[in-house]
Amino acid sequence: MLLINILEAAIRLSVPVLFVALGEAISQRGGMVNIGLEGFMSVGAFTSFALMASIGNPWIAVAGAALVGTFCAAIMALFAVWGKINQILIGFSLFVALPGLSAYLIQQDQSGGFAAALQPYPIPCLNEIPVIGAVLFAQNGFFYGVVVAAVVVAILLDRTRFGLALGACGHDPAVARSKGINVEWVRTSALLACGALAGIGGAALAIGALGSFTPGVTGGRGFIAIALVILGRWRVGGVVLAAFAIGLVDAIRLRLGGVVAVPVSLLAMAPWLVVLVMLIAGAKKSRMPPALGKDLNG
Repeated sequence: MLLINILEAAIRLSVPVLFVALGEAISQRGGMVNIGLEGFMSVGAFTSFALMASIGNPWIAVAGAALVGTFCAAIMALFAVWGKINQILIGFSLFVALPGLSAYLIQQDQSGGFAAALQPYPIPCLNEIPVIGAVLFAQNGFFYGVVVAAVVVAILLDRTRFGLALGACGHDPAVARSKGINVEWVRTSALLACGALAGIGGAALAIGALGSFTPGVTGGRGFIAIALVILGRWRVGGVVLAAFAIGLVDAIRLRLGGVVAVPVSLLAMAPWLVVLVMLIAGAKKSRMPPALGKDLNG
């Protein structure tokens, strides 16, 4: 029973950050590092929470989170892609501003900080399979959604003309442009997709896992998502495995918190320590896009 509980929690905890990491994988494949993911995720979490508390419709809540995330990504694209301002600085500005905006808005909210969280949706028959039934087939809708998203992103990046164009922009924008690829529009599209998935990741946290929103609720998951893309070597399969590993560590940490006499603040370091170790271990084997983080004007 303990093993099943830990695995179920690992899956549930990995879903929000996996949504965000899938979006970042698209963005980074095109050469754009989105440092503002934490902010995107925060406004997505607040938007979904506010809509769920006021309307009670999860579809509208998720759609609202995706739209807000897309809007924030459009702001980044406007300045970083079309305005040719340093993408790291723009992303960092959004990282600072958006969580602050979410904190201000939640102070104006009258719902008390809580909304109905999505309930698990067991799949008949499959949820009765020993061990994996309770782990994989009795989750809420966000889990099934992220599975579909992972498959779609994998196909998009590796099996479509857009994926080839995106990879060309991440490898060498000048060469891509010489081949007739509109680098600005490709990178803008990648950022918009990243923003939408980051917003949904925030919703998966606020109304999928917690049923609440508080300032700082994202807890650094935006930065962990960036690390997951690097750990996964810019491949969807690797990103999924890395996200599950972090979710597993987080689940074990929560279990240890009740039985081990270790300060909670120290246990909270566990996922970050695992990320650091994995990054160091895989540093020599990483193959990042050559133009990653480089602006179009230089």
